[in-house]
Amino acid sequence: MKTTTIEFFREIKKSSGRFVSILFIVALGVAFFSGIRASEPDMRVTGDAYFDQANLMDIKVISTLGLTKDDVKAFEGLDSIDKAEGAYSGDFLNYDGEKQRALHVMSLSEDMNQITVTEGRLPEKSGECLADDESTYKVGDKIKLTSGTEDPVTDTLATDELTVVGTGNSPYYISYGRGSTTIGNGSLSAFLVVPRETFTQDVYTECYLLVKGAKACIAYTDEYEDLIDDAMDDVKELSNDRGIIRRRELVDDATRELDQAKIDLKEGKAKAEQELSDAETQIADAESQLADAKEKIRSGRAQIEEAKNTLTQKQQELDQAKAKYADGVQQLQDGRAQYEAGKTAFEAGKPEAEQKITEGEAALEQIQAGIDICNNGLEALKDMCGNDESIYGNPNTEIGAQYAGLVQQLEGLEQQKTELSAQLQMAKDQLASAEQQLSDTKAALDASEAALASVPAQLTSGQEQINAGWQELSEKEQELEKGMSEITENENKISDAKQDLEEGRTKAAQDIADGEDKIADGEKKIDDIPEAEWYIYDRSTLPEYNGYGENADRMKAIGKVFPVLFFLVAALISLTGMTRMVEEQRVQIGTMKALGYRRSTIAMKYIGYAFLATITGSILGVLVGEKILPYIIIYSYGILYHHIPEILVPYVPSYGIMASAAAIVCTLMATIFACYKELGAQPSELMRPPAPKVGKRVFMEQIPFIWKRLNFSWKSTVRNLMRYKKRFFMTIFGIGGCMALMIVGYGLRDSVYEIADIQYSEIQLYDGQIVLQEDLDEQDREHLNTFLDTDKDVVSYMDAYMKSITLKNGKKERQAYITVFGDVKNIGRYVDFHDRKSGEKYKLTDDGVIISEKTAKLLNAKVGDRITIQDEKNGDKELTISHICENYMGHYIYMTPAYYNKVFGTMPEYNSVLFETDDSYSQTQVEDVGEKIMKRDEVLSISYVHDIQEQLDEMLSSLNLVIIVLIISAGMLAFVVLYNLNTINITERQRELATLKVLGFYDGEVAQYVFRENILLTFIGAAVGVVLGKVLHLFTIQTVEVDAAMFGRSIYLPSFIYSLLFTVGFSLLINWIMYFKLKKINMVESLKSVE
Repeated sequence: MKTTTIEFFREIKKSSGRFVSILFIVALGVAFFSGIRASEPDMRVTGDAYFDQANLMDIKVISTLGLTKDDVKAFEGLDSIDKAEGAYSGDFLNYDGEKQRALHVMSLSEDMNQITVTEGRLPEKSGECLADDESTYKVGDKIKLTSGTEDPVTDTLATDELTVVGTGNSPYYISYGRGSTTIGNGSLSAFLVVPRETFTQDVYTECYLLVKGAKACIAYTDEYEDLIDDAMDDVKELSNDRGIIRRRELVDDATRELDQAKIDLKEGKAKAEQELSDAETQIADAESQLADAKEKIRSGRAQIEEAKNTLTQKQQELDQAKAKYADGVQQLQDGRAQYEAGKTAFEAGKPEAEQKITEGEAALEQIQAGIDICNNGLEALKDMCGNDESIYGNPNTEIGAQYAGLVQQLEGLEQQKTELSAQLQMAKDQLASAEQQLSDTKAALDASEAALASVPAQLTSGQEQINAGWQELSEKEQELEKGMSEITENENKISDAKQDLEEGRTKAAQDIADGEDKIADGEKKIDDIPEAEWYIYDRSTLPEYNGYGENADRMKAIGKVFPVLFFLVAALISLTGMTRMVEEQRVQIGTMKALGYRRSTIAMKYIGYAFLATITGSILGVLVGEKILPYIIIYSYGILYHHIPEILVPYVPSYGIMASAAAIVCTLMATIFACYKELGAQPSELMRPPAPKVGKRVFMEQIPFIWKRLNFSWKSTVRNLMRYKKRFFMTIFGIGGCMALMIVGYGLRDSVYEIADIQYSEIQLYDGQIVLQEDLDEQDREHLNTFLDTDKDVVSYMDAYMKSITLKNGKKERQAYITVFGDVKNIGRYVDFHDRKSGEKYKLTDDGVIISEKTAKLLNAKVGDRITIQDEKNGDKELTISHICENYMGHYIYMTPAYYNKVFGTMPEYNSVLFETDDSYSQTQVEDVGEKIMKRDEVLSISYVHDIQEQLDEMLSSLNLVIIVLIISAGMLAFVVLYNLNTINITERQRELATLKVLGFYDGEVAQYVFRENILLTFIGAAVGVVLGKVLHLFTIQTVEVDAAMFGRSIYLPSFIYSLLFTVGFSLLINWIMYFKLKKINMVESLKSVE
């Protein structure tokens, strides 16, 4: 083995630390560069492998008139199409308690869009289904479907209840999004897969196509897109002919049905006329029979009425007799009662009366005795006066006075006698009369009772005869009523028959008229049948498909910026290491040169050293970097795309070769340049140490106020920093670069994560957007407005007009949404227009439009510029930009209705409604509100801001692990850079440090002497890194951004703090590691003369 070869390997062994340092820093740079760059194609390869494995369709065709088997055959006949397969699908609702789910039901494909079963099995018969693995449905669940419209489910499916027999996922849905629908709350919750026979439709709802050669291309690449575009052009050309054929088929089928309908109408008309004529004849016969029956009933009623009158008269007479009999009985009873009462009273009063008569007769006798006494007295007085009347007649005399008194007394007694005699006689007469009257009354009562005894039998006999007469009449009446009921029933039947006849005549006329109208409508509809309009879609319309490609594009954009600086720092440090190595070994170079070795032989040692370290590091970096980094990145995106089963990370030679070549060129060129510089000198000059540089004052010495207050150690530190300018700037650049990379990593996270919250919490403030049906009239809009006004859950709403348009400014074009609000005064409740930097609020005026910031940037437009809306139909329209507002998602231009009218010459036809709910409402409550709104016929669909925000957050959250990888990689680079620079620093200053140790400095003091410089350089480098990081972050954000979005521009304070802490932490760790290396410095060996 040659001496130079042995020396070469000895040098590697001797300086293994430097060799390994260069190897690892090159490996780190190459690994990061090639790994990040390879992530983008690896993501595409991984996705493409899954799509190919599942036979995901390349093109989907939908027709307004449906697709037939002939259409499918026509597709397969195209040169660009490998296979075509018809399919069915539809959207339905399922209710789980109060929770509503919108489900996309699709037929099981034979060869395309293959389902991956995660539990259970595929459905095999009608009534079975496979449920979305992301849904809450489990094997064995019963799913009851409703259409969400007026049409029954059975118009589309054979059954409205499905049994879950398995769960799985579909390549149709590679992430969480399931798309939108026109029923329910507007968002699909899950999908179901059913056998084809479950659908009852005559034609396919869609057709899937596989393009020839598509599997050989990688999805998301230009090659694939161009191939699909060419195939779609072929399908579009076919659509013209097939559209005409499909229309002709429908016209022919409709014409045949119409001709048959005309025949059926003619036959039905004749049949109806005959049936109506027969009915009229039957009604006439029935009416004649009914008239005869009515006459018989009338005659019978007359006879019955006459008999009734006779019976009534007889009954009246009998009733009078009964009343008279009853009166007689009552009178007899009253007479007997009076008789008994009189008899009782008589017998009770007779003794008393007789007693009174006896007493009266006794009193009469006493009175008579008094009269006799008075007469005797008068006779005596007369005798006393000798019957001289003058004496007894003179009241003035005593005799006369006595005589007058006796006369008066006699008169009184005579009067009493007369009265009492009359009373006695009267009492006797009354008593006799009463007794006679009682006797007469008893005789009369007995005679009356004898007369009344025979009356009841006569009355009973008469009543029986009358009752028998009524019974006979009742039977006859019942017969008449029965006959009348039959007549009434028959009359009703006749009336019903007449009504039925009239209704039949009317219905027949109406049916005939309807049939004629339907035939006329059918003829018109046949004339109006349009040619089939085909909608041709590629995979970009699938939920989340484009998102996967955009994430790959983001990695591509990150790979264009971040790894380049990373690689430059690594290359610079490895370049510095080799330069230092050559400069350190100038004595050895001079010795070898003096011994006669050729320059090329001497240089090859160092070139080989650099090449071996670089190529080994490059190979290691490529082998590790292109496997680990893409795997980590793709795995991190698995949070979103976990249905993609296998991660593929093939080597991408181009990026490995590119990074390796750049590393080799940088290192070898630096080594060659250093060798050329040293080999150009004489051997004698090389074998002596280089002359020390002329000492210079440092700038701080010009500031006595500071310089005089510094101790020896600090003065030495400042002088050393200024003396080794190359190391000073190299360290600052290395540390600053690593600090900048970490700031960019953290800044990316800040910029990416903030946009969803800012966009939907500070800019677009509404909760949802209602998309209206086309061609609504004012009455429909009023009905919807009334509903929204009366719905307590809707706090406010506003009409809006939104339409996709193409904006142009010079040669730059951009798709954007033109947005016009119905109520200009209240726009601030729905969208906040403001400047991103200053926060200045803007108002929408009639003088111009407000345009979103990213849109203005892509168009290279500014405030005051005139931009153009392309309108091929009515001519281009020019707009004036009045303000540029902050906006992160999508491209928008906003204008007032008046400015829209000014530009387009007509008022906008509002096609959507923005609405707000209460701030306290949860997402579920907002969706419940939307569900009520979706039931309105005026509403086509609803989108919710929180859904968009969640999708955006989920999509951007997948970048979190990627950013962590970037931060960790930057930290590793910072560690290697600091280690390498410190190693070079200690090696260069070994004699100086040995001298300090000889002078009595302790190991700790020597370490402080060196590490004080490192810490200062670390903070200076960190300060440079902050500035560089801000600039690089802005450049990276602008590079990484996709056209459809603008990322945030802010880096928050914690990101700077974390980056600084990591940098300082790595610096302290390196100082700790270097401390042990300082302790091992051999003072004797280090201070030996170089010569």
